Amino acid sequence: MKARRIRPQLHVASCQFPVSGDLAANARYIRRFMRLAAASGATLLHTPEASLSGYAGCDFASFYRYDWDTLRRATTHLRELAARLNLWLVLGSAHHLDARTKPTNCLYLIGPDGSIVNRYDKSMLTLDDQKHYAAGNRRVTHDIRGVRIGLAICYDICFPQMYAAYRELGASVMIHSFYNARHDGPTCLDVLNVRQVPTRCADNRLWAVANNSTRRFAGWASFVARPDATIAQQLPKHRAGMLMHRFPDGLSSGGWLHNRQPMRLAPDQQLHFGEPTRHPRQVNGQAEP
Repeated sequence: MKARRIRPQLHVASCQFPVSGDLAANARYIRRFMRLAAASGATLLHTPEASLSGYAGCDFASFYRYDWDTLRRATTHLRELAARLNLWLVLGSAHHLDARTKPTNCLYLIGPDGSIVNRYDKSMLTLDDQKHYAAGNRRVTHDIRGVRIGLAICYDICFPQMYAAYRELGASVMIHSFYNARHDGPTCLDVLNVRQVPTRCADNRLWAVANNSTRRFAGWASFVARPDATIAQQLPKHRAGMLMHRFPDGLSSGGWLHNRQPMRLAPDQQLHFGEPTRHPRQVNGQAEP
């Protein structure tokens, strides 16, 4: 009898909530969704951009006198909870370098033992971001349950070379955190990101989970995009919630994949917008918060 081949599968939970400058409130939302994700059988919980720290220039004016010690304690508590729940956590936050150097806008990849497995620093910074953050210059992938994930943050989506770089690193699922909220009303982002993410996936034969803050006005809600440019599911806007999805989700190589010759990166391709640092705490992806 021929043995049945078991396909690798990663069960991702992705949450959305009204990210704010209230670090304690942010932490409460994250703990709530961690417990819900673990109870639902998820392998990994994905949180939005700056979901713990709040977003500089939006939720608070600047990092001047920012309470880094409180952020570190909150991060430690979430790491301890991840270990108790045996859950992977992609945590949107800010990474302190030193008192004279701008921090990074980051995603901590926290393992089910509570360790910091790696950290992605947002590489493509808007001009407003550059007032508060240092740019990253390092792609981050990791294999979980036989599926290679790649980490990205918000404005990265506007640069096609970013998803191409992750494809060339062997990623198949992009874990992409956004903060497109607190606008006065509708903006171009309401349309742009919901179209760009599926397009990047189709161009590179990738899946992606894109989540967002729910602070009004947020033009779009968290969703899953597939390699055929379809959106598999999407949450309602302006409402805290969580979606769950298994990857890969059944789209086979015989599906309608339009791009048979994906874009190749130039050998000297620049993969940052803004100034990266060579600070030891930035170069080290496992540096403590």
